[in-house]
Amino acid sequence: MTKTNILLAATCVVSTLQAQIALDQQFDDWAVIPVVGLMESNEHARQAQVTSNSEWVFWRLGLEVEIALDETIVPHGLQLWVDNDANVNTGWLQPGIGVDVLFDFAEGEVKRYNATGIETILGFNDVGFHVAPTYSGDDLELAVHRDMAGIDGNAVRWQWVDGMHDEVLPANPELTPLSGSAPDYTPIPLERAAGTQLRTMWWNVNRRMDLSGAAAAMGRMVTAIQPDVIGFSEVDDVSANYVKSLLESWLPGTAWNVVKDDYDLMVASTYPLGEDFPDVYRSFPVVVDTEALYGKPTLFTSSHLKCCGGATNEAKRQAEADEFMAFHRDAMQPGGNLTLPAGSPFIFGGDLNMVGLGDPIVTLQTGDIFDEATYGGDFAPDWDGTGMLELPILQADRPMDYTWRNDNSDYAPGKLDYAIVSDGVAQVLRSYGLQTQDMSGERLSDYGLLATDTWVASDHLPIVVDLALIGSQAMDSDLDGVPDAWDNCLDLTNPAQADFNGNGVGDACEDSDQDGLWDAVELDMGLDPSVQDSDGDGLTDGAEVELFGTDPLSADSDADGIDDALELLFPPTSACPGDLNGDASVNVQDLLLLLGTFGLVC
Repeated sequence: MTKTNILLAATCVVSTLQAQIALDQQFDDWAVIPVVGLMESNEHARQAQVTSNSEWVFWRLGLEVEIALDETIVPHGLQLWVDNDANVNTGWLQPGIGVDVLFDFAEGEVKRYNATGIETILGFNDVGFHVAPTYSGDDLELAVHRDMAGIDGNAVRWQWVDGMHDEVLPANPELTPLSGSAPDYTPIPLERAAGTQLRTMWWNVNRRMDLSGAAAAMGRMVTAIQPDVIGFSEVDDVSANYVKSLLESWLPGTAWNVVKDDYDLMVASTYPLGEDFPDVYRSFPVVVDTEALYGKPTLFTSSHLKCCGGATNEAKRQAEADEFMAFHRDAMQPGGNLTLPAGSPFIFGGDLNMVGLGDPIVTLQTGDIFDEATYGGDFAPDWDGTGMLELPILQADRPMDYTWRNDNSDYAPGKLDYAIVSDGVAQVLRSYGLQTQDMSGERLSDYGLLATDTWVASDHLPIVVDLALIGSQAMDSDLDGVPDAWDNCLDLTNPAQADFNGNGVGDACEDSDQDGLWDAVELDMGLDPSVQDSDGDGLTDGAEVELFGTDPLSADSDADGIDDALELLFPPTSACPGDLNGDASVNVQDLLLLLGTFGLVC
């Protein structure tokens, strides 16, 4: 049976609902969208849904078998036929549909047809195509940018076609009205979520840390994010000391500990670092000393699994996942290379290059080891006897989960960077990827960012995860929201952690010039925290503010031609002997004034 024979007379079943879909492999947001053309007789493409807003058209495809839509590791012949203007008489004319754009996923290309059917070959990026998951699955969601794909009418006609298996879905081309509603997505704040104990971050920096423009963009992004621990990949061209110096220049007043494995991975932390294990291939586990934070160490891993598709690379990626999980299993058991206290968080992430088969990510989540003869048996990788949690991380300003993008590539943007946590002991409070080009001007200004920063810095987004240990409470003596482990004023509230001279002691609890005023008070008043007598009148700034009520920025506060010190020592009018400051009483302030004159030569 051929595709043409299957495509019989078209019927128009109209779908009327619209929604904002987040491409994140979480399908709850499709619940209000009707299923179109359920085909239980199909052995592959079984059901579909479609919705839209003013910028995007979204499709969901349910399959009986697992495939990677834009890879051929599992052979398939899937195509999506789209009639942009719902006009059956223009484009590539087929029964019941005039195809304007044809997505040929097996061939990795897009075919665009003009009104008379003349074909032009394009790439996925030319029409704003996105898909989740990037690796194989039996439930797929995808988005097409309406302007880029030329979907500019009030309705669209479409159909899934599987040429390899002679299946279509739905049975006849479907006509769907398009919504004019604006996209509805509330940007994620870049600040730490309330209650965060540890802010973690992973970033493939594409070997650009030694490029001045890229480093400047990275610096702005790191400053906006303010991470505690970072897992870097593709840093084989720079040293740990070089990265340490960059971080400390980007975040003045912080001290960073940085270690590098034997190739292209690093872990950087504001907390002390313990043992590290560079021998785990393409993953770099490092013990982070977080005992002062929540009473347990943290095993933090920066990973960069084997790139790209093909059977050989698929096998390598799986073996690398198996090897890491064997290390993970060993760390949970006494007597191994590393023995962690029970309940210590496992935080794993990085550029996992998850294309093709999804088996490696399953191994990392569940402890289901593929090569048990080499790497040992399966196990439950979380302390509560369950699996790890792979996070559905959306971008802060776009409801999509891709972390890699190259518009000049043959490949559509994809989710290559992942975070996986032991959610039995660690709670995720906030997560996001940072793509600055989508941020509003106001948001960019608020965070000190430029729209170009993400893609100048790298071809990968940084991903950020805020964590707190379940059942723990960070030690925070002054209750200012800053844990004692990195609070620069333990006993005084200072959530902003300001430190004007970068010496590690906060302005709220340091009196640099010993004049009786905290540095923060002097800065607020426009005084110099490193100078005792800002106006040079012989009175310290602290004495003027705290004792005499004179202006520390003016030597003659009342502008009567007599300096404050002289006027206080010899007040022009006083009916009280010994009342040196003229307040009609003799008290300790007068004594301090008298003592301040000892040694003067008149």
